Amino acid sequence: MTSTPLPSTRQIRVAYAVTSCGGLLFTLDLPLLRLSLADHWTMVFTRGVFLFIAIAGAWTVMRALRGSNGSFIAGRAGIMVALSSTIGNIAYIGAVVHTNAANVVFLIALTPVIAATLSRLVLGEKVHGFTWAATLLAFGGAFIIAWDGIGSDDWLGDALAFTSALCSAITFTVIRATGEKVATSLAVGNLSSALIALVFFSVMPATLALPGGLGLPAWFWLALNGFIAIPLATVFLASGARVLPSADVSMFFMMETVLTPVWVWLLFGEVPGTAVLFGGLVVIATLLSHSWWKLSLSARTNAEALAASGQS
Repeated sequence: MTSTPLPSTRQIRVAYAVTSCGGLLFTLDLPLLRLSLADHWTMVFTRGVFLFIAIAGAWTVMRALRGSNGSFIAGRAGIMVALSSTIGNIAYIGAVVHTNAANVVFLIALTPVIAATLSRLVLGEKVHGFTWAATLLAFGGAFIIAWDGIGSDDWLGDALAFTSALCSAITFTVIRATGEKVATSLAVGNLSSALIALVFFSVMPATLALPGGLGLPAWFWLALNGFIAIPLATVFLASGARVLPSADVSMFFMMETVLTPVWVWLLFGEVPGTAVLFGGLVVIATLLSHSWWKLSLSARTNAEALAASGQS
């Protein structure tokens, strides 16, 4: 049986750079949705359609340029990702609507803890003690940031945010286990959530374009979210997950916990407090130190492998 070659230091470095860009773009998700001022199911529908068009369109163009005959959904892995993406999309937007931003970003920060647990229990993948420590430390920073907002009595919004985190962790774990390219499956998940909004929750696309509908500003923010920011973030994070452990990739969701309060401050005048700034410093320092450790470990492992092959 042929063993899968370990990724090189350069591949890991590129994967971390791409994943960090994906995490940064995801921090724009909540502010752009809030700027639209749309209701829950309108956001689910429009965002889902935009994301599907963007990702499916990019896939079609790349397939034509490369002459590839790959399937749109990558087998069972693709179906699992599409299902988790459908549930996660609906849950995330529901959380944005039904609870405050602090609760959402705090519970989304559970993603790396869930992913590390799934990697261990489902894949049998050994999670290094330093990764566990970094995950818990970053989670502690997220807890500090969201402390003032945890007192919400809206359990539904909190449950939806946790569901979204669980679905993200499942997606990363499936990608890690199979190595499949599943960006198009994420597109299917977005389209499925849009269809659910259309069929079961009386979203009327024709009325959204009327003068009394969403209006140009709302369309602009939703299009910026669904056509540019989130498709790019999705592709970047999915690409990183093919090289990096799912627990490592999901740690970049912590960037949302740090930067979302900053964007909310700049856009809505909600000034972050001392706790937010301190917690953000903890999260950023943890992400940087963990990334540096992983790169150092990869370089040392590759150097030892080269030395061993030279001696044989």
